[in-house]
Amino acid sequence: MDKLLRRVWAEIDLNSLDRNTDLIKEAAGGRPVMAVVKADAYGHSAEIIADELWKKGVKSYAVSNVLEAIDLRKTLPEAQIVIFGYCDPEWQQEIISGGFEQTAAGTEHARILSDIAVKQGVKLPVHIKVNTGMNRVGIDTKEELHEIMELPGLCVRGVYTHFAAADSVETSDIEYTNAQQAKLDEVSEEARKAGIPVYSRNSGGILYHRELGGDMVRSGIITYGCMPNTALPVPIDIKPVMRLRAAVCQLKTVPAGTAVSYGRTYVTDKETVLAVIPAGYADGYSRGLSNKGAVYFGSKRAPIVGRVCMDQMMVDVTGLGVKVGDVCELYSDTIDEIKVDNIADMLGTIGYELLCLVSKRVPRAAVRDGRILRVVSYI
Repeated sequence: MDKLLRRVWAEIDLNSLDRNTDLIKEAAGGRPVMAVVKADAYGHSAEIIADELWKKGVKSYAVSNVLEAIDLRKTLPEAQIVIFGYCDPEWQQEIISGGFEQTAAGTEHARILSDIAVKQGVKLPVHIKVNTGMNRVGIDTKEELHEIMELPGLCVRGVYTHFAAADSVETSDIEYTNAQQAKLDEVSEEARKAGIPVYSRNSGGILYHRELGGDMVRSGIITYGCMPNTALPVPIDIKPVMRLRAAVCQLKTVPAGTAVSYGRTYVTDKETVLAVIPAGYADGYSRGLSNKGAVYFGSKRAPIVGRVCMDQMMVDVTGLGVKVGDVCELYSDTIDEIKVDNIADMLGTIGYELLCLVSKRVPRAAVRDGRILRVVSYI
């Protein structure tokens, strides 16, 4: 095992990623897939994920900001990279030289971008965001779209929106999603006539609203095998791509009446074998799992006892035959209790957040057929 992986590490299963991608392409009905790899590919390593998706034929990628785009360009020198978030005009030189396509979030923003591009003698490629119901950024009318399309320094490469509730089949949410699509269709009519791609379907749209079509789809959380809404069955058989693992660094046997970890929130009621796991909330493993989460050694469950610390936590391995150096799973792709989506439900959050919280001090290991191919280490 790589010496970086003796503490806590995330395994990124390329077999599962490939399979998820094939299923998403099928659900997209032949439309191009734009892979959303912002936030370091939802914590999975954009370097690992994008490299594999490019080999699978994915040519378009979405990030949040210019720094993510610059970093991704090192891995994908030829890909279409679209920046969804706001970019300060001061970054325009880097955007132009990097060949990125940025979002025009409104007419004022678009005019500033156009003026900069004209001064530099270039046409800046942009995607126009339409606000259809999220009420974040974006234009609201076809007149605004026309104004941006006419700006001399811009070349419009796409028009898009983002659904607020496409991951729901409640009647009111379906109606809301349909109304969002109708508004996008109305605002983007001129762009469609000009042959500019118009797109809307995110992960929820891909899964539950295939009838809405579009010129491409944006695959986010389902790329990584998690559910956009855990209350709703996923109609394609995606599988989690990340496993979070750690190795036992110490064992100790303590008598009944022993307090464990900060605040003495757990006291043993019998002689107990404790395993110290060198992973904590600074690694992105939630302190909210104190005294109620668990790790698994194969099929053997070991409950977390006491509070999760910044760098370590303790689990009860009494009778499990665990040894120092044995590896446990904190997040699993096969064990229901510790699948990220289920842990998120227990904590009252979403899988997206837990994945993104896995910190930069946790190496990511690309794995295929159970074999580690390479390791991305951030520190």
